[in-house]
Amino acid sequence: MGYAIDGIKLGVIEERNMRIDIVAMLFVWFHMQFFDITRAEKAIIVLVTFLVPAFELMNTAVERAVYKPDAAHWMPAGAAKDTAAGSVLIMTIGAVVIAFMLMGNIQGIKNVIGFYSNKLSNILLLFGYICMSYAFITIDNYKKRDK
Repeated sequence: MGYAIDGIKLGVIEERNMRIDIVAMLFVWFHMQFFDITRAEKAIIVLVTFLVPAFELMNTAVERAVYKPDAAHWMPAGAAKDTAAGSVLIMTIGAVVIAFMLMGNIQGIKNVIGFYSNKLSNILLLFGYICMSYAFITIDNYKKRDK
């Protein structure tokens, strides 16, 4: 369990796409409340939003395992890395399609718009989330400049 937690920490700290996945996951989870969806549909959304970062971690594992191979193994290593990245893309597209299928109704979208347009504090909440998300996603850019 400790190694698994270390792997998740590594993914969050070193992989920008993992941080994007987390920000998107939290955004979707918060906004689920505005849509008339069943518990089973919510469970499906939660599942697919967990699968995207899980695939991202597998992609990271493949990238690390084949990092800078020798000249004889360069092409197979590149193919392995590209295939792993492709699996993340396919899972992400699937998650977006499922989210649109379950949360793509007009009334839910109107509920979200109403939530943000009814109170200034809700707009400020969204703005704060966007600012914190940007900082969280781009934190590695600041670390690289300090080195």
